Amino acid sequence: MSGRRAALRLARRDALRAKGRTALVVCMIGLPVMAVVALAVLFKTGDWSPRESLPYEIGAADARLTGAGRAPVQQTFDDQGFSSAPGTSGGDAASADDAGRPWTTPEITRRVAAAFGPSARVRPLETGGRVALKTARGYRAADHIGLDLRDPMARGILEITGGRAPAKPGEVALAPSLGFPVGATVQIDRAGTTAQVVGHVRDPREPGKAVALTLPGAVPGAPSPRPQWLVAGAGPVTWDAVTALNKSGITVLSRAVVSDPPPQARAVTEEGGGPDGAAAATVAMAVAIVVLEVVLLAGPAFAVGVRRQRHRLALVAACGGDARHLRTIVLAGGVVLGGAAAVAGALLGLLVVAAAKPLAKAYFGVVLGPYEVPWTLVGLTMLLGAGSGVLAALVPALQAARMDVVAALAGRREAGRARRGWPAAGAVLVLAGIAACLFGTAALHELGAALGAAAIVLGCVMATPWLVGAAGRGARWLPLPLRLAVRDGARNRGRAAPVVAAIMAAVAGITVFAIGVASDARQERLDYEATLPLGSATVSTPPGRADAVKAAVERELPGVPVLPLRVLPGEGAVCGQADTAKCPAVAFAAGPAPTRTIRFDNVVGGAREARMLLGRDDPAVTAALAAGKVVVFASRPLPGGTTTAAVTYWKDDRQHTLRKVRGIPAVAVPEDPHVQAIVPPSAAARVGVPARTEALGIDRADHRVTRAEQARLAEVVAGFSADGAVYVERGPSRSRPPMLLALAVAGAVLAFGGTMIATGLAAADARPDLATLAAIGARPRTRRALAMGQAGFVAVLGCWLGIAAGFVPGVAVARPLTAVATIPARPDGTPAVPGHGPTLDVPWPILLIVGVAVPLLAVLAAAVFTRRGLPLTHRPAD
Repeated sequence: MSGRRAALRLARRDALRAKGRTALVVCMIGLPVMAVVALAVLFKTGDWSPRESLPYEIGAADARLTGAGRAPVQQTFDDQGFSSAPGTSGGDAASADDAGRPWTTPEITRRVAAAFGPSARVRPLETGGRVALKTARGYRAADHIGLDLRDPMARGILEITGGRAPAKPGEVALAPSLGFPVGATVQIDRAGTTAQVVGHVRDPREPGKAVALTLPGAVPGAPSPRPQWLVAGAGPVTWDAVTALNKSGITVLSRAVVSDPPPQARAVTEEGGGPDGAAAATVAMAVAIVVLEVVLLAGPAFAVGVRRQRHRLALVAACGGDARHLRTIVLAGGVVLGGAAAVAGALLGLLVVAAAKPLAKAYFGVVLGPYEVPWTLVGLTMLLGAGSGVLAALVPALQAARMDVVAALAGRREAGRARRGWPAAGAVLVLAGIAACLFGTAALHELGAALGAAAIVLGCVMATPWLVGAAGRGARWLPLPLRLAVRDGARNRGRAAPVVAAIMAAVAGITVFAIGVASDARQERLDYEATLPLGSATVSTPPGRADAVKAAVERELPGVPVLPLRVLPGEGAVCGQADTAKCPAVAFAAGPAPTRTIRFDNVVGGAREARMLLGRDDPAVTAALAAGKVVVFASRPLPGGTTTAAVTYWKDDRQHTLRKVRGIPAVAVPEDPHVQAIVPPSAAARVGVPARTEALGIDRADHRVTRAEQARLAEVVAGFSADGAVYVERGPSRSRPPMLLALAVAGAVLAFGGTMIATGLAAADARPDLATLAAIGARPRTRRALAMGQAGFVAVLGCWLGIAAGFVPGVAVARPLTAVATIPARPDGTPAVPGHGPTLDVPWPILLIVGVAVPLLAVLAAAVFTRRGLPLTHRPAD
């Protein structure tokens, strides 16, 4: 132990002496620890547990009762789910007459009094409903909560931010975002019910939520999906009381049970899957990558530290120290720096989340839960960080144990030698990884690609020293500063190769994810099915109100032509009549066609309607409509140039044919604008079914509706019907997914950081070489050019090797991620849905940012932060 204490003391003194290198190692180890600790605390804090949610679910009440029905149920301890109780025939089971009757407040009051005594109080609670608030344009929707917030048992469920809570049925408190001031009178439903705004209310967990608070029963048109009641004065509601109420079909959220759930309460859970093996494998792989990055980046720093203290270690050996003592001294540095970095990183991670909690609420409207620290995970992360420091010092410790003591005392360097078998073993691993990526995805899907990627990265790590040496041998044609930089990296491959490998591993992982994310996004764009021409819009109209809606739309969009779309209803049209015989449907014979998405059935019109639906002027379609011909879309050629219109209706689960109109002139168009047909008015008169206006169209050639205009139109249309909608065809998202930007930033940071680390270590390690350059007359700017060459060499080699290593796994990940299998036809006549093969999209701009912009940025940074002066120091003879 005394020897270990001495080694730790030496390590501490060396760390304080070399403050720059110590700060570098602490940052490399501490930053991953900080990130993991911050994420763990953030997820734990952001995840509201049932106990933490109690003040916002039941306020100060003892329990919340929910009427789930009349049949016995079995619930979870936190009332997050329930199921029918097994073996509940007879007994308390509900009768057939009472099965569908909801529970009432008087019934609940009697049951609560019988179970908890006459002192227990019951207050109804309405949630889950919606109200329509009348505005100058139309209506705005808001979540309705019916609750007497003045009662002490409701304290904490909502917050009154201005005014007061409603005290009588004619009063309402609204969220400030809805735009109604205190004292205003607002219509709160479509039936004409009005209420006075007496306050502003806010949901503590969702400050931006649109909320409308009234007393229970004040809005008849906004009932709760399930009636609820708060209970106070009942004392602790035990699990036995909960199960007793469950027998009557009443679920209970009990403060006592959630705060201290008994074993029998936790045993009752909903059915769910077991642990997610894929998620566990992903976490394990992420941890392995973090450890590998730390070891590869921190290892060279320890190696440089060992080189700087070779003389001291040689003195220890000359005084009788053996290889074990030398290893212990170097490993003690890993223990000291790893431990300090783990503690600092953990503390910084805790402080980051503590500072982020109020900022998230102030700037993003996100309310995190109570500050909570998963100490077990934090402790494991700190151990992982400290262990990474020891692992990073392991190879330098082994090298120190094998050093030539005489050469170290004389100040001579030892030439590092690469292991001859490692490049061959690395090549074998790379080939095995490529095979796993190409052929393993068929059986293992994404896991095969992940295993292949791990093998390729590990193989490249093993072959990196040889690649660095090979680059040095091919440097004879480079300019002098760059030639010196490349040969310096090749000669000191123990310093350069791990950093190149670390950059390569990070860039390879980012390349895999970037190709997978980009391919998945491209598949979504390809699978997107536009139902209107890009930029066109439609406004649905309720029956009989088309003219009024058209006038309102024209007021919102003055000068914009609005086109009524009159439609002959098809077989899937909504009837709206008690007698379905009064709802005839029209279908034009066009031969079998694949499964289609139909926005409008049979549009009655001419050239204007055709241009709006097709997005362009089609001379052939315009000429056919002008000649009185029906244009049938997505159809094969029609025999004889005519079609038959079948007029049918459904009744008693059977289709009845009213008539068939044959010989209607028609043309077939293979294009599919998601319309069955365009029918000229003359042909529509022959069919004999009245057309109805289903929507208003806004042609993109006339006007492109903005998002702000769409929001205003939606508010206007809601004033005519709750089912009204405004649709603007904007197409699939053309922007790169945010994940790709995050990956590019992460790759740039990792590659840039690794390059700067390598450049700093090279500058610290190359002082004798710089002294030699100064002695032979090199100009001062040579040092800057040498640093730029070192940064460029490491960054280019690491980034491009990482892109090459991650390309094949990225393509392999995209194959199972984007391939869609064909859904076969079903016996009921549903046609098959064709699938498609994999989609590949290589995000070249992202890869170019990592492979070109990052090395250039690293070279510029090296030029800015490197001093021009050349040191004049004594260099021992080799």
